[in-house]
Amino acid sequence: MNNKLKIYIIHYTKLDKRKRYIENLLSDVGVPYEFIESYDKELLDKTIIETYYEKSKEKHEKKVSLWGKKANEFSELTLPELSCSIKHIEALKKIKTENYDYSLILEDDVIPTNKNFINHIMKLINIEQPWDVLFIGEGMGKNFKNKKLGPQRFIPFKKIFKVSHPATNCLEAYIVKIQCIDEILNNLVPINLIIDWELAFQFYQKKLNIFWSKKNVFIQGSKNNIYKSELR
Repeated sequence: MNNKLKIYIIHYTKLDKRKRYIENLLSDVGVPYEFIESYDKELLDKTIIETYYEKSKEKHEKKVSLWGKKANEFSELTLPELSCSIKHIEALKKIKTENYDYSLILEDDVIPTNKNFINHIMKLINIEQPWDVLFIGEGMGKNFKNKKLGPQRFIPFKKIFKVSHPATNCLEAYIVKIQCIDEILNNLVPINLIIDWELAFQFYQKKLNIFWSKKNVFIQGSKNNIYKSELR
């Protein structure tokens, strides 16, 4: 199992309680894991910001046209948003260098929906479907997921489903296949949107196959009032 999957956790170093919880959660699952802790918001200087982020209203509006009327209006990313976005990019870079077949990226506020979550994950990644990235969290919630999946969600015994672009559903829990990591990283930086929306655009532009799991393997502690959100 160790040669097949690695877990990367996007972590803000001031949140000790979250780290201890994740460490306890993963201590005996038999899968290697690593916290992505560089680039906390307090450490983002002008050089780092300009390396990873281009504040461009023109590029922002061009990319968010993918969402049509649901597109966000242009605004400059905050330091917490930039920090989280950069850490996701750093996790993706590590996936490329470490070459595991599958890499699970988690944000540090995730909570599994059952104690056998690793077994569930292993079953999902062994399903023979042509996915490049697989989202396994609750994302924007049940109603959003049901609307996006549509009638296909009623297909008996089917556990993962291809979704149309834009295809991200928050980034608290998603699995990346090593075969697509070069394509994801190609021209990803500098970003012009917060990383969830930026990756949605990149997946669309690069014609990647994005799937969602029918059942949530993780929920978001920040969304469910277990933790306070640190993005704003």
